[in-house]
Amino acid sequence: MPVVPLPMDDIVRIVVNLSSVSATRKAFDLCCIIGDNAVIPADERVRLYNSVTEMAQDGFTTESRLYKAAQLLFSGRRKPPRILVGTLKTGEKPIDALKACREVNSDWYVGYVCADLQASQIVEMAEYIEAVTPDSVLAYTTSDASVKSMADDSVGVMLKNKKFRRSIGQFSTKHPDAILGVIGYAMGSMTGLAKSAYTLGYKAEVGVETENSTSRLSSTEFNKITGANVNVYVNRGGQYDGFEPGKLADGTWFDELIFTDKFKNDTQLSIMDLLYSVDKIAGEETGVTQIITKITEVCEDYRRIGFVAESGKWMGSNILNLKYGDVLPNGYLIQSEPVNDQSQADRDARKSPPIYVSLKLSGAYQYITIQVDVNR
Repeated sequence: MPVVPLPMDDIVRIVVNLSSVSATRKAFDLCCIIGDNAVIPADERVRLYNSVTEMAQDGFTTESRLYKAAQLLFSGRRKPPRILVGTLKTGEKPIDALKACREVNSDWYVGYVCADLQASQIVEMAEYIEAVTPDSVLAYTTSDASVKSMADDSVGVMLKNKKFRRSIGQFSTKHPDAILGVIGYAMGSMTGLAKSAYTLGYKAEVGVETENSTSRLSSTEFNKITGANVNVYVNRGGQYDGFEPGKLADGTWFDELIFTDKFKNDTQLSIMDLLYSVDKIAGEETGVTQIITKITEVCEDYRRIGFVAESGKWMGSNILNLKYGDVLPNGYLIQSEPVNDQSQADRDARKSPPIYVSLKLSGAYQYITIQVDVNR
């Protein structure tokens, strides 16, 4: 008769806890280009492609506008791992196509419509992008001559006056979708690797001619274009082709927006991962410390990629114990209000005390003055 063993669990009980998978981070390296095509049906609306070769195999001709736009995205020194291509139905308003693509897939960070757009259509889409969640950016290209004179009805002036932060534009008479050259660089740079932080200033747009390559662009015109926070691709000194200056419609630097958006996203998901992975975050200082530890991990990550400074002087307003002029040795400081100061209502509602994260950005230099004194 075979032996029927007693269970070992009575003596040695092993409990295996497999940690849950962290939430997927939003794709800050993904651009969605939308245009008229006969490949992607309207009911499907968007498709993901890893290369223009895949687009050609799927039925896009090399002469189609969407194919050429994708070439710009994939042709730079840094290129995105993949792109989304969306359908603009014949006769459909650009804003409606943008919304439809957003509803089908909201992972993309930059949206772009490959069509000859009027200023009012761009403004309409920009207004929509300002309010969507998750955070995104609208890119556009314009050849409207009114941009060079900073006319009140030019797209740059209208977006600037509305203080829209989530729109980035380029004036170009050389390529209808010129800005995708630098957007490809931006998406390809979101690798998370050490020192991978970047700026858009002076980056090359492979496949695009500079605005002054065959015709004159006066300094006055350049200053008016960029004065309305519209970017332009120009040649300097006959040697250097570059995108300038790299600003959004309200004057914010593009790189600062995308990295602060990503910081917010990463911090939010990091805390959600914590809430899902532990049985309980104690409603006392040890619990607050757990939360701060997770935020610290994110801050350290952004210091590693070069977005947060190694150290720096705080030039903002006073926040709890942080005072104007204090030095942040690590480029950031995380503080919280004392647990003992919480109201009973907040404790009953299981709200943590407010937590304050102060970041000192590493910034960037794009304009340099050098004095040379010569004596003989």
